[in-house]
Amino acid sequence: MINDLFVPIRRVSVRARRLMWIAVACGSAYYLSVLQQSMPLPVLYRGCMVEIAERVVLPANLILFCMGCARFGAFERVRRNPRDEFHLNAFWLVFVSGVVSVAAWGLFVVANMLKEGMNDLGQWSLCTIMLLQLLMMNASVALLVWLLMNLGIAWGQILPPVIAIPIIADFCLKPMPGDLTRYAFYFWYPIGDSLVAVLVQQVAPFIGYCILLTMANVAAFDRSDRLELS
Repeated sequence: MINDLFVPIRRVSVRARRLMWIAVACGSAYYLSVLQQSMPLPVLYRGCMVEIAERVVLPANLILFCMGCARFGAFERVRRNPRDEFHLNAFWLVFVSGVVSVAAWGLFVVANMLKEGMNDLGQWSLCTIMLLQLLMMNASVALLVWLLMNLGIAWGQILPPVIAIPIIADFCLKPMPGDLTRYAFYFWYPIGDSLVAVLVQQVAPFIGYCILLTMANVAAFDRSDRLELS
């Protein structure tokens, strides 16, 4: 199973992989330019979660997830259990969401350690909150994209609107009164520096969301005609 995890990404064309690395380099450069600004840690954290997360981190996560999703051909479906495809993609979703989140979080922590140090326990608590929110953002949206793929929609048709909608929604909802932005980006919107509050108000609902979306993905995968979707 582990050996098969990276087979789909190795099958991607050289040109597509080059474009992916160029996009990663551009996104990383933009992210690092923001992290170099002289801002207090809480302000920088909020700016990253409100602005940078959906513009840089989330697109990188979704592109990598979609490019590495397994799609069994007719021969593989005959000689292997069809459920192996589902299990591979589930592992890939968790792996990619974790790697992208930890990478973005690691850059944030290192940049702040180099600028002003990280000696306060409250700073590490805020960084822990950021890591949790990045993980929830990447996994929650990837689960939705995976559901659409299991329903038979090609990921090339899914990615552009899914990447654009959070950016446009953030731009449109910010001027409006109330907490519309907070509810639109429920699992990763900054709600303070209390880890307990994040666990209760965001992590607990996120676990329920993951259970529901996983059940929906299982149902969609089981009911789809795999040969027709190939």
